[in-house]
Amino acid sequence: MTALDKIASLQSQFSPNGQKIATLVLAQPELVVSLSSQELATAANVSQSSIVKFTQRVGFKGFPAFKMAISEELARHNTIGGNVLNQLPTQPETNNALASSLSKMAQQKANAIIDTTKAIDVDLLKQIASILKSATRIQLIGLGSNALVAHDFNDKLLSLGLPVIHSADPSLQSTIAHTLTEQDVLFILSNNNEHQTLQLASQAAKLHGATIVVITTPDDLPLTSLADLTLLMHCEPSLHRIVNQPFTLHLAAQQTLTDILCLAIQE
Repeated sequence: MTALDKIASLQSQFSPNGQKIATLVLAQPELVVSLSSQELATAANVSQSSIVKFTQRVGFKGFPAFKMAISEELARHNTIGGNVLNQLPTQPETNNALASSLSKMAQQKANAIIDTTKAIDVDLLKQIASILKSATRIQLIGLGSNALVAHDFNDKLLSLGLPVIHSADPSLQSTIAHTLTEQDVLFILSNNNEHQTLQLASQAAKLHGATIVVITTPDDLPLTSLADLTLLMHCEPSLHRIVNQPFTLHLAAQQTLTDILCLAIQE
């Protein structure tokens, strides 16, 4: 959760002075970056000590750390052409809850894309692209929600003329992996769901000398320990659930990585 998201979620719990500060910061976050703590206190009509207490209340050691976090958050927004929250259409008063969810969901997806893109190792990306271009066969696996991105990635790799094998049937994955050779690649899309099929396929591919490439989260230790090359997604925990399932923020990050990889393959 970003600093501004946290302030918005805690706003009703703040003291009267804290609510004044929260209202000002949420309306004009750029003031945090441009003003000193004393100047911000004057703008909010509170004391400087109230500013310090406010920053600690939202999880920071003091104003400098809070200022840095807001600065980084604004920089992320600027990377995609402005604050996502401010670009969304204004909703009627009766739809405040939905409007709030819309804003937060859009912001989280934007953060997932930006944070994942910023963490990309370009040399690693080029290495993976080179391996895919020279592979005799590429077995592509994406199960559950990951199948959506896997299907799209499969179509793009085929359009680039690459020899992709893709099946949505989990029972076939290990069987196919056992046919791979040292000239082949096993490419897995995961989000740390610990699906046994992925581990069995990886173990089979490893046994036969195939190169294993994985796109997953940093804490997916079972797969990253088996992979030869790993591209990581960086997604904060989702604030929303849809039909009792967590909103799949990882798909935005995942598709960003596969799209960038396709660009690298074309170079």
